[in-house]
Amino acid sequence: MFLAGTCLAYFVLPKAVRPYWLLVCSYLFYMYDPENAGFVALLLSASAVTWAAALLLERLRVKWMRRVCLVVSLALCVGCLFYYKYFNFLGETLAALLDSFGLHYTAPSLDILAPVGISYFTFAALGYVIDVYRGRQRAEKNFFFYALFVSFFPCIVTGPIERAEHIIPQFKTPQTFDYARVSGGLFRILWGFFKKFVIANTLGTAVDAVYGNPGYGAYTGPILLLASLLYTYQLYCDFSAGCDVALGAGAVFGFELTENFRQPLRARSFTELWRRWHISLTSWFRDYLYIPLGGNRRGKARQYINQLVVFLVSGLWHGASLSMMVWGLLNGVYLCVGKATQDARRKLTRHNPLYHFTPVRRIFQTAVTYLLFTSCIIFFRSSEVFEGSKGIADALYIYGHLFSGWGKLFTAPDAIGRALVSIGLSVQTALVLAVSILVVETLESVQEPVNRTIRKVPIFLRWPLYYALVLGMLFFGSFANSGSIYGRF
Repeated sequence: MFLAGTCLAYFVLPKAVRPYWLLVCSYLFYMYDPENAGFVALLLSASAVTWAAALLLERLRVKWMRRVCLVVSLALCVGCLFYYKYFNFLGETLAALLDSFGLHYTAPSLDILAPVGISYFTFAALGYVIDVYRGRQRAEKNFFFYALFVSFFPCIVTGPIERAEHIIPQFKTPQTFDYARVSGGLFRILWGFFKKFVIANTLGTAVDAVYGNPGYGAYTGPILLLASLLYTYQLYCDFSAGCDVALGAGAVFGFELTENFRQPLRARSFTELWRRWHISLTSWFRDYLYIPLGGNRRGKARQYINQLVVFLVSGLWHGASLSMMVWGLLNGVYLCVGKATQDARRKLTRHNPLYHFTPVRRIFQTAVTYLLFTSCIIFFRSSEVFEGSKGIADALYIYGHLFSGWGKLFTAPDAIGRALVSIGLSVQTALVLAVSILVVETLESVQEPVNRTIRKVPIFLRWPLYYALVLGMLFFGSFANSGSIYGRF
């Protein structure tokens, strides 16, 4: 209803007024949750500080003064992010470290709530200031255009993390109403809803039944492994669905937002997977952390260290917990090992007769990449259930029991069947999921975005697909949890 009302007024208003209307709506959207309404001042302050810093950077000519201006603006933004997301975590980690040396320390704990979208709008603002400092971006003179860039409501909860050079020029040139573009955007939203409520939430019911059971005593290795594999796909569908809704909303207004996913779970290597997963974040870390650290310009050893640092920081960005740090570090280790061994593996594949068949080679490489990613995801999921060291212990419990109970597949297959039903995976549910996943993977296998693809489908096929998605949600959707997993970050 909010999007419909905003969009209707947007196309009725004169073009000169439309960006200001979107800015007002973005702040209203941010204040929808009463607990979050108090943080509007923080959002406004972050926008004002970085906007003013960019204007000052463009006028300053003395090198050390420009550096001081940059450091101060970055410190203010990072300081706010640290205070709301990491203050308590740092205190708890320091207390645990000192206790291990026999030193008693009680860490101060603040009863603070992290503002919605702080990780997204902070990174967007930081990237803008750094680009102006580097001379890659002209400082935006109009504060309202810049404030809209930082707070644009389709992006602020789950991303993508936009760049000012990409989106601000679009704000300045509002598009006229175009039926094909608007209907394509609405289909992208419907597509995201289908992935979220039919696939992600249904998978989430099964995953929560396993991971939400302390001790996991009721489940053996096959169920633990299945729940972990399903969570990987649940996370992908949940996150990409949120981005589908964001990109669809942007298309309705006439804006082309950054694609955040390109079928990452079809990747055949870890490097390829991270080029396709959360593209706006990985490119942000590449441009503003990895390359400034030296990138791959200072030898292999330094390159691997830089990549490990990036993934460690990425883990912290996702959540203030040790298990998230392990998740990030493990991803970095896999990436570095993959790059270090790629030449040797290519030589070995020449002697593997199965690799002479391209489909077999692709399936095997994709399966291995998926399994490796899932082994990291176990730490990611455990951090949602428990905090601190408990999340790591939780993940290690799963690792330790993945190989238990496999004999039941042959001696007591009915017990495995009952376990699947108990976590919500009946034959009917499994069939619905299989068909839904097949539809998603088929339509998204096309290189261009689905909102453009659908406009090329003949109308006698397009409208039945619309109705099929809607009916699929009504009959098979799970609406208990409408929040996005990545909305918490």
